[in-house]
Amino acid sequence: MKKSFLLLATIMLCGISVHAQQYNFEDYFYPIGFRTYGSPDSNGKLLSVTQYSFESYAYDNYLVAETYIGYGAMSAKNTYRYHIEGNAVISDVQLRQNKLTGSTQYQDRLILFAFPDKDKSFKWTETDRGDKYQCTSEYVYINASINHNSLFLKSIKITRDNSYTAGKKKHRIIETSYWISGGGRLITFVDWDGTKKASSKLNVLDYIQEISAEEYNKLKK
Repeated sequence: MKKSFLLLATIMLCGISVHAQQYNFEDYFYPIGFRTYGSPDSNGKLLSVTQYSFESYAYDNYLVAETYIGYGAMSAKNTYRYHIEGNAVISDVQLRQNKLTGSTQYQDRLILFAFPDKDKSFKWTETDRGDKYQCTSEYVYINASINHNSLFLKSIKITRDNSYTAGKKKHRIIETSYWISGGGRLITFVDWDGTKKASSKLNVLDYIQEISAEEYNKLKK
């Protein structure tokens, strides 16, 4: 409860002036350091929790994601070596560890987070373990409820779009995440062939809704 209150206070005090801190990665890229996200089932029961932390060895920096099943034993651990290049946080080495499949190291060039290009969207293409994604980072406005407090915020929306064919059937997966200053990644949605679900979210987030710029300016007054 105390951690939830501190997060809410941080978000409200920041005021999220994105242009004033355009490339201030510390405000967006998991700013509180150790973060917890959950994936609920249809009944609201928590299926898994992923905790994010940072590590440094010599001159290298790492983002570590540890996933636990129902607060129990760790089922997976992904470690991303990363660096900052321009407007993006880029991972060039990934170590993926899973209880069932073991450990595998990849050297994909993944953008973990990126600021939009000023007032325009920033677009890139990346390949993650053989799957090709068309990606976009853009500014949007949201109505978010955090600990039952409604906040109207300017957010960075990052979309990863992958189309593929299995057999003779075409499929499409669209992953969308919303990031805010002082709070980091609020939620991630996955749309698989038209069925959209929240795959992970900040544990203090009640709901989120994308709104227009006009509605945002009206509600902020």
